[in-house]
Amino acid sequence: MLLLTYLLLVLLPVLFLSRRTHASSLQILQSLDDVPVLHLTISRRGGPFESLAPGEEIANLTHLGEELKKVEDRFSLTRREVKGNKLVRKAKAKGVGGNEVGVLMGEVAGVGKWYTKISMGEPPQEIEVDLDMLTSDFFVLTTTSRMGSKYDDYFSKTNRHSNNHPFPRCSLPTDTFHFPTLRTSAPLAFAHCRPSRSSSATLGASGSVLGLAPSLHLSQIDSPTLLSQLLDKRIIQRPIFSIMLINGQEGVLSIGGTSAGAVEIVIQRTKDELDRLAPPDNAHETPDNILSKRSSHSLAAPMQGRESAWQEGWRWSKVQGAEGWWQILLQGVWVDGSKVLKNQPVVVDINTPFILAPPLAAKAFYASVSGSLQLPVPHDNFYIFPCLNPPLADFEFDNWRFPAMQGGKGADWFGMPGGRFSLGRYKEGSGYCVGAIVQTAMGVKHGGANGEEGKNVKGAGELAGNGMRDVWVIGEGFFRGVGAVFDFKEQRLGFRTW
Repeated sequence: MLLLTYLLLVLLPVLFLSRRTHASSLQILQSLDDVPVLHLTISRRGGPFESLAPGEEIANLTHLGEELKKVEDRFSLTRREVKGNKLVRKAKAKGVGGNEVGVLMGEVAGVGKWYTKISMGEPPQEIEVDLDMLTSDFFVLTTTSRMGSKYDDYFSKTNRHSNNHPFPRCSLPTDTFHFPTLRTSAPLAFAHCRPSRSSSATLGASGSVLGLAPSLHLSQIDSPTLLSQLLDKRIIQRPIFSIMLINGQEGVLSIGGTSAGAVEIVIQRTKDELDRLAPPDNAHETPDNILSKRSSHSLAAPMQGRESAWQEGWRWSKVQGAEGWWQILLQGVWVDGSKVLKNQPVVVDINTPFILAPPLAAKAFYASVSGSLQLPVPHDNFYIFPCLNPPLADFEFDNWRFPAMQGGKGADWFGMPGGRFSLGRYKEGSGYCVGAIVQTAMGVKHGGANGEEGKNVKGAGELAGNGMRDVWVIGEGFFRGVGAVFDFKEQRLGFRTW
């Protein structure tokens, strides 16, 4: 834990202190790659996920229930169908999620979504691009509203119009995209969508969505993906991307490679300093100097060798289930050193703020947590546990156990009662905390996010057909201290601890 804490303290200023530091740090990161890799900083819109009541340490159960409902709604936007000899996921035909016809999956400029920034056009226009692991399309949305980040083709000298319409109210122009960390620009095609002025969607925010799902069966737009164009133009060489979260609101997205090289450098530096058990002679050096020296001198050749064999050091799981999402097999769930569940299907989604478990799995998990209780209706999707005794949970992938939002024993760990596994204290003066593994009714015919188990609740029929009946969702919390790489070609997902 000490190594991880130091690592975060070093990487955070390296990547985010200022525009100058940000640019030079990403260039240093780039120097560690043996092939071109597009490194982009990512942020969580609205800041870290807030589970507490304002100004208190008590969990806001009403807010948490609303956030759970939003997550479940996102997973209800698709249906399954048989295509050839396999089962695939497709967007619902008559308007996504019951919305008007012609609405694309992927919320633009949503609060709580992870996003990056990309410049396009000439002169450059910076737009916010939301990451979405449940869709596969890349599109830019321009509305009449002043909200969000707007791309205006009229002011771009390099925009090339097209008569193609890959989706209702969407054209397929080409414009120049700028990638400063790679010192290159390239013309790329993209869907540019404008809602009808009579549509309520035109009052929403402008912005963009980058779909990162592994299957084109989820595509609604007849246009090339961003990743395929980057590969075709040799801007990147590997059909992969990786995500590393530094904290609850900042991280790095690497397209075409990973940021593992920089992390290993800082970890090695940390170990060297701890071994000396004394302030280093070069304690005045900046994080940029540390990275640049390690990348240009003694570690240059070994690091390039490790980066060339980039698959090493990751624990790999093959994508399975209906083609569409990053769904893999969770081999085991461990609580305080004991394996309590095995062979659980899971979907990985960075924009889910919880770890979601189906009802039977949630009950089995908390049955293994001493003193835990399920809350009564209407909050029975949540469980509580003694704040002074938070569980140590591990998820097993590829025969390797990864920590799942672990904290320490004690009442206050990193500022949260009950540790990182906690969503906050249950009530004022209570010794119980709300657990971060949350029960979901997705895919269960009888039951819903409001906890009305045993009744035909509104919307339960829609959820019942999405194939999520026994499936977990591994959300944002798992990625803190765990890096992930997503391989489109081999249809696999890798994890490693930092």
